[in-house]
Amino acid sequence: MCRINIIKFLPVLGLLITSCITPFQPDIPVEAVNKYVVFGQVNDNSEYHTVTVSMASPVTDPQYLPVSGCSVRISDEKRNQFMLQESLTEPGAYSAHIGSQYLAVGKAFKVEIITPDGTAIESDYDRIPPCPEVGEVYYELDEMISEFTGQPERGIRFYADLDAGSLESRYFRWTVTETWEYRVDYPREWYYDGTVHHIYPPDYSRKVCWSTERIKEIYTLSTSNLEVNRYLKFPLNFVSNRTSRLIYGYSLLIEQSALSEEAYSYWDQMRINSTGLGGMYERQPLSITGNLRNITDPEREVLGFFGASSVRSKRIFISSVPDLPVEYVGYCTPVLLEHGFAEILPSDYPAWLMGDKERYYMTLLSEDCVDCLYYGGTNIKPDFWPY
Repeated sequence: MCRINIIKFLPVLGLLITSCITPFQPDIPVEAVNKYVVFGQVNDNSEYHTVTVSMASPVTDPQYLPVSGCSVRISDEKRNQFMLQESLTEPGAYSAHIGSQYLAVGKAFKVEIITPDGTAIESDYDRIPPCPEVGEVYYELDEMISEFTGQPERGIRFYADLDAGSLESRYFRWTVTETWEYRVDYPREWYYDGTVHHIYPPDYSRKVCWSTERIKEIYTLSTSNLEVNRYLKFPLNFVSNRTSRLIYGYSLLIEQSALSEEAYSYWDQMRINSTGLGGMYERQPLSITGNLRNITDPEREVLGFFGASSVRSKRIFISSVPDLPVEYVGYCTPVLLEHGFAEILPSDYPAWLMGDKERYYMTLLSEDCVDCLYYGGTNIKPDFWPY
C-alpha cells in the first residue's frame, strides 16, 4: 500500500510525495521447511502424556501437517520405557499412560521417534523440577488497544502471584484456559419446512452453551536474577468488555509449570517470537533451537522441544465485574418475511420463526438466534461450573 503525503505550502499547486512499502517475501529454500516438528512433555499432574509429530510448513502458508505412523517412545534414566499410541481422531498425536510412581521430582525423561521414512529423532533428557502452588489469582480493570480496530477497549487484566520460597526452581511458565457461558436470544419453538410446526414446551436445550479456549499467548518468568524466589502481580490475559465472555459467567484455569533452564530458554524465545504475531510460531518455530536432533541425518534440523515439568493449577470464576458494563452486541437479527413463506427455500429448512405460546410471526430467525452450538461451543455444562 502507498502512503501519500500532501505538502500544502506551495501556493498554487500541491506537491504530492509518495512513498510505497513493498511487502517482503522471504526466499526460503525447500529444505528449510522440510523439517520435523516435535512437541511434548511429561509432568507430574497428568495421567496421559502426549507428543505431536508434524512437518514444518512455509511461512507464506502456515498450517499443521501431522505425521502419522510414527513409532514413539518415552523413557527415563532408569530405562523404564513407555510406548505411545497414535490417536484415532488426531493424526500425529501420540499418547501414553505413565504412572505417578515414575513422575517424581528429579526424574529425567527423553523421547525417541522413528518416522515412517525411517528417520530416527531423539531428544535430550529433561528433568522434573519442583513447582510451588499457584499463588493468588485476581484481576483489575484495564484498557488496551484492540488489534482489530486500533481503538482502546475496556476490560479486565488477570494477574498471578508467585512464591517459590526456598525451592530450587527459578524458571516458570503459565498456560491459561478460559471458559465462558453464552446464550442465544430465542428457544427453538416454531419452524417451517413446507409446513408450520410448533414445539411445545419450547426447546431450550440449545439456548445456553459454554465455550472453552486455550489462550495463545506464552507466559514465562525467570526469578534467577531476583534476590528472593518470589514475584507479585505477573500479568496474564486481558478480557475485553466487547465480547460475550463477561455477560453470564467466566472461568479461568491457570496452570503453572516449573521448568528446567533449557526448557525455559526455549519457551521464552517462543514467547519473544510470537509476541504480536498471534502465536504464529507456536507449532513451527523457524529460528529457535530446541533439544531434539535427527540421528539419521544430523544436518537436518528438528524443530520443537520435549520437556519434563511439574505443574500446579488453580481455577477462578467470575459472575460479574463491578464498574464494567458489557458492550457486546450479538449477531442475531430477525428478518421480516414481507412476502411470506415464498421467501424461504427448501435449502433453508428447517426455517425457525419468531413466536409465542399462541402463535408464530412472519419473522425469520437464523441459526445463530436459536442454536448456541452454531458458535462452536457445547450445551453440556462443565463439571466445574458453579451453578
